[in-house]
Amino acid sequence: MEELNSQLQFLGLREHPFAPTADPVYFYATPEHKECLFRLWSSIDERHGIAVVLGNYGTGKTTLLRKLITGMAADKDHYCTAVLGSPIPSWTSFALLESIVAQFGLRPEEKSFICYMEALNRFLLENRNRVCTLIIDDAQNLNKRGQIELLRLVQNLETQQHKLLNLVLFAQLEWVEVLRAAPNFAQRVNMTYTLHPVSLEDMRHFIEFRLFQAGAQEGNGPQFEEVALRAIHAYAEGNPRVIVTLCRNALLVAAQLRTRKISHEIIVHTIEKTTLPDPDKRARLAAALMGAGATVAPAPPKREAPDTEVRTPVVSTTQSRDERAAALLLSARSRQTQGSA
Repeated sequence: MEELNSQLQFLGLREHPFAPTADPVYFYATPEHKECLFRLWSSIDERHGIAVVLGNYGTGKTTLLRKLITGMAADKDHYCTAVLGSPIPSWTSFALLESIVAQFGLRPEEKSFICYMEALNRFLLENRNRVCTLIIDDAQNLNKRGQIELLRLVQNLETQQHKLLNLVLFAQLEWVEVLRAAPNFAQRVNMTYTLHPVSLEDMRHFIEFRLFQAGAQEGNGPQFEEVALRAIHAYAEGNPRVIVTLCRNALLVAAQLRTRKISHEIIVHTIEKTTLPDPDKRARLAAALMGAGATVAPAPPKREAPDTEVRTPVVSTTQSRDERAAALLLSARSRQTQGSA
């Protein structure tokens, strides 16, 4: 802990800006995330029923979930919220119902499907003046017909004006096939939103925002060079979770080198040392470096002396762009082959 605090102090930060948790304080809303949140809040407040948010892993679904929960918790008189995280795929429909009822704080006297459904319906009727919402994360785990039918049943209770229970479901894209196979449920979905990878420009603002939230002052905190940003984006394919992981590990390297400048050398070194071998991702990285005119081979940056920043070597321009890109790619694949020998 003392070493971590020392590293943060050197980097001009009061806490780590790239922690591996979905902290709402570090939620940066891209235009797409803002639109998704707007549509979610509209669906929830109007009590339209079922809303589904789809996206590949790491695109910010859980962070949006936390943002919703934070907003609802600020007005408990108006919102009644239950959260079910990562349901178990092997659950029976009754096991799923038990978990839902428990999340709303209910304890039916008799352990039967009818008793549990009656208890839930009675609770929703008693709280019809509040906005009751069930949020499920990793909803792709619910892929059985009985599970989907149970979700339809618990959401079926309504008045003439609105549904008594909102369902907000966050799932990976693979869940689309499950929804297509359950038209009776899919037709009741009021809103579906699909999250995509963030753009390079959004990623710049995303990193700047997190650094600012962690206490970085202008000109007195970690500085990501443009080529480094392009390398991160190319390797991560705009995936926020991968971006956060690369930035977190890159800051560790920078602190060890006693520099606040995050160069593309540090990013390449971080990728080489902290990620699984992936020829396709390494090829995208090489292409990004070539496109930015950087041709430094992916070798560990060296610390010259205390408080010395990493210096970018002067690169020869006699090679063609294609030759330089090929050299980078061959170098990465050669090391991968040697490592697996």
